Amino acid sequence: MATLDKLNREHGKNTVRLGMPRKINAWELRCEHRTPRYTTNWNELPLVTS
Repeated sequence: MATLDKLNREHGKNTVRLGMPRKINAWELRCEHRTPRYTTNWNELPLVTS
């Protein structure tokens, strides 16, 4: 932690942070727009009803 504190003091606040996920992060946004995985995930197979 001392090293992180030193780097943040020298290079600006939040320059270096622990690798903890935030609520809104890039992965969450990309995940919302991904295509369905029909061929690799049984739960995402489309259902056909008549």
